[in-house]
Amino acid sequence: MFEDVLGLDLGTNSIGWAIVRKYLDHYELLHKGIHIFPMGVTNTDKGEVPSVQERTFARALRRLYFRRRLRKIEILKVLIEYNLCPFLTNEQLLKWKLNKKYPLTEEFIKWQRTDDNIDKNPYHDRYICLTKKLNLGNENERYILGRALYHLCQRRGFLSNRKASSREVDGQVKTSISNLSKEIENLGYKYIGEYFYSLYKQGEKN
Repeated sequence: MFEDVLGLDLGTNSIGWAIVRKYLDHYELLHKGIHIFPMGVTNTDKGEVPSVQERTFARALRRLYFRRRLRKIEILKVLIEYNLCPFLTNEQLLKWKLNKKYPLTEEFIKWQRTDDNIDKNPYHDRYICLTKKLNLGNENERYILGRALYHLCQRRGFLSNRKASSREVDGQVKTSISNLSKEIENLGYKYIGEYFYSLYKQGEKN
C-alpha cells in the first residue's frame, strides 16, 4: 500500500514543491522543482518602480485618448444636426469611434484646416464669435461658429484625476487661473478667447 503526497515550501519569491510516495516504512521521491516569481519591480534611472506601472500608464493613456475622441464625436453630432460644420454620416462617426478611422472628406478637412495667409484658424474664429454679430443664415459664418465650438471641445480645461496630492495640484491650477484672469483684465480683454487670439498673433510675428 502507498499514497502520493504533495509537499509545498512557500516563500516570498518562490514556491518549492515535491511529490513523494509514502510506503508503510519509507518515502520515495517522485518529482521535485521550484518556481521563482518574476521581480515585482523594474530598475529605472529613477530607482525601482512597480512592474505593472508601465501597463497601468498605457491603459490610462488609451482611456484618455478614447474619451477625448468620444467627446469630439459627440460635439460633432450636435454641430452636424444644426448645420454648423460639413456633413458627416453616422457610419463615418462610428468608424472613427470604434476603428479610429478619422473622417477624411474634403469639406470636413477644409473646415478644420488653418491658413494664416487669410487669417483662418480656430483662435481667429473664436475671436470673431466674441466680437462680431454673426449672420447664421450664412453658411460660412455658421461654420465659423461651429469651428470655434469644436476648438473649445478640443482644448477644454484642466481636471486632474490624480488622487495623490490632488489638493496641491488643484491649488496650483487655481492660482494659475487667478493670475491669468488678472493678466487678461490688465490687457483690457473681456474674454479669454480674445487673449488667446492676441497670443496667437504675437506668435505669428515672432
